[in-house]
Amino acid sequence: MKARHICATLGIAAAVGAVVFMQSLVATNDRQAVAMAERMLSAVPVEAGAKSVQLQLDFRPDGRVLQGPPMIAFAAVRKGIDGALVTKALFAQRRVKNLPSVGDELTLVGRKGAYRVRIAGFVEWERPVRGYPNMFLPPSAVAEIDEDWQPFEPVTAEEAAPMFMSDAGRNMDRAKGLLLWAAALTALCLLVNSLFLSVESRRRELAVLRMVGLTRFGVAKLVAKEALLLSLGGLAVGTFAALAALRVYVACDAETFPSGTAVGIPGIAACIVATPLVALFGALLALKPALSVRPLEAASGRAPRKRHFGMLVAFAFGFGAFVAVEVWGSSLTKPFIPSPEWPDAIVSILPGGVSSFDIEHLRNLKGVKRIGELQPLQVNFLPLEELKGFGGGGGRGGRGGPPRTAYRNALLLASAWLPDFRFSQGDRESAEKALAEGDNCVVTEMMAHARNLKLGDELKVDAGRGLEIALKVVGVVDLNWHMVTSRALVRGMNRMPVNTDGPVFVSFDTLAACDMRPQEFVKMTHVWLDYEPEFLAANGVFPAGRIVEREIVEALGGAWSEDSEGEIRGNTVRLHSRDEIADGTLAHGSDLVGAMARVPFIFLAVISLGFVAMLVASFESRRREFVVLRAVGATRFQLAKVLVGEALAVAVAGVALGLFGGALVGWLCTAGTRAAMSNWGLPATFAVPFGVIAEGALGAVVFALLVAVPTALAIVRRSIHR
Repeated sequence: MKARHICATLGIAAAVGAVVFMQSLVATNDRQAVAMAERMLSAVPVEAGAKSVQLQLDFRPDGRVLQGPPMIAFAAVRKGIDGALVTKALFAQRRVKNLPSVGDELTLVGRKGAYRVRIAGFVEWERPVRGYPNMFLPPSAVAEIDEDWQPFEPVTAEEAAPMFMSDAGRNMDRAKGLLLWAAALTALCLLVNSLFLSVESRRRELAVLRMVGLTRFGVAKLVAKEALLLSLGGLAVGTFAALAALRVYVACDAETFPSGTAVGIPGIAACIVATPLVALFGALLALKPALSVRPLEAASGRAPRKRHFGMLVAFAFGFGAFVAVEVWGSSLTKPFIPSPEWPDAIVSILPGGVSSFDIEHLRNLKGVKRIGELQPLQVNFLPLEELKGFGGGGGRGGRGGPPRTAYRNALLLASAWLPDFRFSQGDRESAEKALAEGDNCVVTEMMAHARNLKLGDELKVDAGRGLEIALKVVGVVDLNWHMVTSRALVRGMNRMPVNTDGPVFVSFDTLAACDMRPQEFVKMTHVWLDYEPEFLAANGVFPAGRIVEREIVEALGGAWSEDSEGEIRGNTVRLHSRDEIADGTLAHGSDLVGAMARVPFIFLAVISLGFVAMLVASFESRRREFVVLRAVGATRFQLAKVLVGEALAVAVAGVALGLFGGALVGWLCTAGTRAAMSNWGLPATFAVPFGVIAEGALGAVVFALLVAVPTALAIVRRSIHR
């Protein structure tokens, strides 16, 4: 078999194998569900009729406030224990390595208060399972933790099995589209490269056939037949290799896979359907050079021409897919990075908050330049516009009440001072003065663009119970706010949706006019602050936050508060540093994008196999030239250097072409994702991570050289022996 055929077959096999292996691995994981459920029910039994409650866990490994979604403690009552019995699965939610010790206290946060429980022991179960208890408390906890306890009904292994099918399947579903597209694109690229080289190497043969009567339709049949045979060969080899690799993988870890392997039928079916389509597409792309062969070329004695175009396009597509993922990830992440003009830290005092008089105790904190209340209130826009799509749920109205309709809304933020935001319309001095004088507001550029607002326009809001207020826009600021308000739980309070079109900065008087709650029920739940530059420089962001956080807790007397009935309830005080939020967001985005970018980059390595066929064809086209060079004293390394230079030139050109095309595709994907996330109030931005892409470009060229160098040496060595 020719080198081009081998490369195409192996490339298609690698693409098919990746899809079949991943889908079969998911099916294999799901097959273990019943056995894993039986293990869980044995290791973590729950008493019949036990009461249960779900609370947030305010756990801080190494003293740091965890970034991202909160850890959920699903607690159930168990008799005969003194303190909290905790499964290791509770901490596995966020991959916490340094677990607390027996005797340590954990802070649980509910809707009504914060509670402390002492760890009495651990349960040896480490897999997080949604909807199943991961903590056990004594019966006395029902009275001590004043939340809405519900009876927990024990389940059988068959009923619990779906809990073990969700994670792997959900993660596979997220990457399935990218995996299938990358696999199909890889197979198509290598197939087209092989067909282009095949047409050129058989050009004289095709011309002879045309001369003796072969029609253009006959030429098309030959190309289609070759494409189909290569594709079917790759399908068979890839499927067999993937299933064999899965069997070996499962056999090496029999304890994790007690029920053996399972075949991912959807993955195989998708490959079977896609294979003839890829063959058809490849044949259509190769028709132009095939049909351009003329019968008169049968008398030509020229050597086949170099055909680098197929490999150039293949490599460009492979690298372009990597660039598209990186651009999409960076463009989508950029609006989540807090603007540096946001104050240094925001502090949440949740769930109950404290009175304004308690906030006065925070005026003289060490290392804090300025601090002030940040009072949030979400109000609906007028005219009312229902939230649709992802995140459009409005929660429930009252205890057990019917679902509430969620409308697009603004997050009113009242503060005694306006930070040094960057104004794109208006200026800070006049805006601050106007906020103090009446019902005026400062909005973000995101909201201004979304609602077609400009300086001097009115933003109309519905405060509820028939109260409508028009706020005059006295400033527009360029501000990324999403992650700050999310991490500090500023949004979604008072049963409002967690999604909002963004903050609207107003005065306390304006916010009070929009707040329909009785004043005795209004508590201060947030403050924001700036550090003294010297204090921040001496301690650093993380230590400075912990120092100030401890001071706030002490100043608030342990963060206690009284409810309307005079009952004391606890709060948790959490200081969220702007820079810590930014670092955590970047790290999470890099992990997510990195995992997705590995898919096209792996297939790019597979595409590099096409350089073998390209260099073989290139050598055949220049055989006479190489003979002359060898005759005049050229060494084998000098001859190999010529071939490697060709491969390097094609790789560099492919990287340049892929950069342009990938950036365009990444931007289009960003725009589509932005449209799907319209409820979040985020802007559509375009960001190219040049550092990451430069590393990827270097890696792509290295892939090409790793294939080209040994191939070139082998070709030259073989030709010399011949």
